[in-house]
Amino acid sequence: MLDTEVLSRTPPRALDVGTPLGDVRFAVRIGGWDVPARPEHTWGLGSTGRLCRWRHQSVRLDVLSGATSPEQPGVTRETAIFRVLAREALSEFVVQAELSTPDEVRGGEGAFTAETADAVVSVGGPGVEALRRCSREGQHVPPYWSGQLAGAVELDGARLTWQLPGVERGDYAELWVSVAWSAAGGDPGQAIDIDPARVLRELTQ
Repeated sequence: MLDTEVLSRTPPRALDVGTPLGDVRFAVRIGGWDVPARPEHTWGLGSTGRLCRWRHQSVRLDVLSGATSPEQPGVTRETAIFRVLAREALSEFVVQAELSTPDEVRGGEGAFTAETADAVVSVGGPGVEALRRCSREGQHVPPYWSGQLAGAVELDGARLTWQLPGVERGDYAELWVSVAWSAAGGDPGQAIDIDPARVLRELTQ
């Protein structure tokens, strides 16, 4: 993803994103391995983002995360791009994003929004059709996923889960999750519908 030889190490910390309505916490499981909350290595980026890395005998997980510029005024957005590199065949790739202190929540496939009298927070990533389209086009996820994605995205209150298929040895898969927020009355939900390639370029500039 990036040449870490030219990057500066920073203290590892969890991927949690702080919002006005509480933290959005991430949990990842890959091929039966529950990925620790704190990465093994972290590097700082010129964009003020960071690259986090976890290593296991069967997989390497890189997560590129940071603030990016939404088109909507008054909205703050942070995005995390999870990239799995399979050293051995992996049976599953699961990512969960949960808002720790939700109030009123409304949602759809791949996204939800929580709102109070003070702030609005939206969390989301690709739905099944977006993942299927990426698979068919050979972008971000393996081509053999296209027929295995039914029911891959679940929403339970303020918790989103991507229960993704396995990854064959030598392949990679990417999943992106954005968290956006604004003052009450705003519409940060538009900001979580991202072009992952563009956000990746912005974070790595």
